[in-house]
Amino acid sequence: MTLKKYKIYRLIIVMLLSILISASVSLQNYYLPIIFTLIAGIAMYYCYTQVQSEQVLADERDYHVAGKASYYTIQIYSWIGILGAFILMAIPKGQGFLYLLGQYLALSVCFLMFLYVLLFKYLSKKDN
Repeated sequence: MTLKKYKIYRLIIVMLLSILISASVSLQNYYLPIIFTLIAGIAMYYCYTQVQSEQVLADERDYHVAGKASYYTIQIYSWIGILGAFILMAIPKGQGFLYLLGQYLALSVCFLMFLYVLLFKYLSKKDN
């Protein structure tokens, strides 16, 4: 498969996935999107393995930029999430839902940072 065909197939898979997820959610079936997403991921991986091209799909600079982008994304999400959590939890106790939403936001930030640390440690040991 050429790189051009791969990009076309990838676009078709994403379009079909969007249509199927929209239809499933509108029918209030929330299990089908999970299955569709897994199938689409497998199909995209299969298409990726079939690419026989002389062109480079990604180089070290792309991976470096992706690493920096993910680092800044985690930093920005963490700051905004924690500020939002504190604001939502500081609202008077008559708003119980907002307090719970603030706790959820704080826990999601903690989980994201914990996952980052675990993956960083794992990948550091794997490279050494």
